[in-house]
Amino acid sequence: HDLITRIATDPIGNLSDWEEIDEPWQFLAACHEYYHTCILCDRNYTNLPVAVDATCSGLQILAGLARDASTAKLVNVLPSEKPQDAYKVIAEEAKPNVPESIRPHMDRKTTKRTVMTVPYNAKPFSNRSYIKEALLSKKLKYYTVDTDKHAVRQDLREKGVWFNSEELTATVNAVRGAMNVIVPGPMKVMKWIEKEVGKAIDRGEQEIQWCTPSGFIVTQRLMKPIVETIELQLLGRCQINVATEEGDKVDKAHHKNATAPNLIHSLDASLLHLSAIRFNAPLALIHDSVLCRATDMHILSAIVREVYMHLFAEQDYLTSWAAQIGAESEPPIIGDLTPESVIESTYFFC
Repeated sequence: HDLITRIATDPIGNLSDWEEIDEPWQFLAACHEYYHTCILCDRNYTNLPVAVDATCSGLQILAGLARDASTAKLVNVLPSEKPQDAYKVIAEEAKPNVPESIRPHMDRKTTKRTVMTVPYNAKPFSNRSYIKEALLSKKLKYYTVDTDKHAVRQDLREKGVWFNSEELTATVNAVRGAMNVIVPGPMKVMKWIEKEVGKAIDRGEQEIQWCTPSGFIVTQRLMKPIVETIELQLLGRCQINVATEEGDKVDKAHHKNATAPNLIHSLDASLLHLSAIRFNAPLALIHDSVLCRATDMHILSAIVREVYMHLFAEQDYLTSWAAQIGAESEPPIIGDLTPESVIESTYFFC
């Protein structure tokens, strides 16, 4: 309380108390609010917004679409006594299949960005960069194939200090393989979407279109660009290709990669859209995070859970979406999830 009082009453005079703190301006605002509402008590309300975030919103949406209870539990759609950690579970599943030198470093930090982005169709190439970055942050060192270097550093290699390209590839494959085991519903839905969108383009569709639960019409039009080659003289002669305008040929590969992420984002947007129009108080939204005053959070939390239940319990949206795009096969719905349970989930958004 002494620290908060000093900062709130004289922030400039006590600059050294807060200037080095993570997010110093947010800390200053929090001190100001706490001082007036809890110490000085000269007002009985706060204007400071607080945020709650979804637990890996991509997997939450895909779990709802697939009615996949095992995935839903891991991302806190289903109630539990403590927060679930999908990143840690996937790291443990992958651990036996990664190179021995990397095994001691397989934890939630190593897998988090890969697990978060796979629902948005992140490919192994980007997975490599995320896992490599996580391992480097643990003070491991990366080396390219070099016989002399390998021989000199063999003692350090045995201690798990170094890793190479082949080991990194094996780790990426192990993590993606673990996701097929731990979150089967989302992985099957993404594969099915890619296959059906490819068929739609082969049938002659120029664009993919669907209506979200909030009534927004998504039109996905992706054409191959017309490319011009430009020659530059910079650090020696080089040649680059520049897309100058949209062509008249549909980009099938782009459609296949983009549809699952765009569907997830459109449902994310519906969740926030339908929540926002029911919430009559100051509100801010950032992708899968909602911010409001602390005294209003109990209302907003209830609304977000009720809307998720509406999206995935009161309708079979994936079957509806399949009909909208003219899918030729049934969607891979597991069907063991009761989305109504999200109402009781403390950690769904937290």
